[in-house]
Amino acid sequence: MNLPNVTVRQLEYLIAVAETGSVTSAASRCHVSQGAISLALSELERALDLRLVVRSPRRGAALTAAGVRVLADARRVVGAMGDLGAEARGLSQEVSGVLTVGCYAPIAPFHLPAAIATFEAAHPDVSVRFVEGSLPEIGEDLVSGRCEVAFLYDQDLVPGIATTPLYDQAPRVLLSGGHRLRRRRSVALAELAGDPFVLLDVAPSERYFRSVFAAAGVEMVVTHRARSFELARSLVARGIGYSITVQQPALTTSYEGLEVVAVPLRDAVPTTPVVLGWARGGALTRRAQAFAEHCVALFGS
Repeated sequence: MNLPNVTVRQLEYLIAVAETGSVTSAASRCHVSQGAISLALSELERALDLRLVVRSPRRGAALTAAGVRVLADARRVVGAMGDLGAEARGLSQEVSGVLTVGCYAPIAPFHLPAAIATFEAAHPDVSVRFVEGSLPEIGEDLVSGRCEVAFLYDQDLVPGIATTPLYDQAPRVLLSGGHRLRRRRSVALAELAGDPFVLLDVAPSERYFRSVFAAAGVEMVVTHRARSFELARSLVARGIGYSITVQQPALTTSYEGLEVVAVPLRDAVPTTPVVLGWARGGALTRRAQAFAEHCVALFGS
């Protein structure tokens, strides 16, 4: 990167275009004219000798492959400059700015609301944003710089991710309120071998659940696949099948108000710890470091 010819403002405008999807929206966010955004992007492309953004009337503004790679560096540079400015003003104990947090979608309701609310209360100068996705998607978001830290399962992580553990808990079987085994203190998977199984199918959950069945010596035969945790619970509540869950919501009913019972597994099966992850190869910004410490205290076992 030809740093003498690149300004932080140009990088900020590139980030705004990437996150809003258009020059118009980026201009509104940055409180400048569309012309200023376009000029800054053109100067940045000229300085780097790269095509970073493709603009069209239908699709707005989209980053090229080179733009995506530069975006990750841009976020790190802008974050580091924000930290440097705070240090120069003698604010080394304060944190501020925008922090983007990633989260594996099925566990987002268990972590993001509590983390955002309590962290912003403790650090009112930080505004937390978030992205959700599968584990591979969130891993790529960390590596690319789209988010600084993320809630993940410690499973099938993409290369280049560092983690700190939050907690670990054994999976449980989800049964309907009318299931024959609902009153058991524990259940062996072999006792459910003939029942329809509802799989929470968000990568890489299937790999993990297959390892659970393999450890119990039972074949996993999927009859229904759900892309959301609540749909899986609702199918179970209706008696359509049983499922397995790692997370334990405080509620014992589905969206319809039907009972869902979580029964401990009797089998010795593998667990999948929840961790907080970030991209290797660079120091965390002060706000990201503060968020990580906050989450270890909030969720840590």
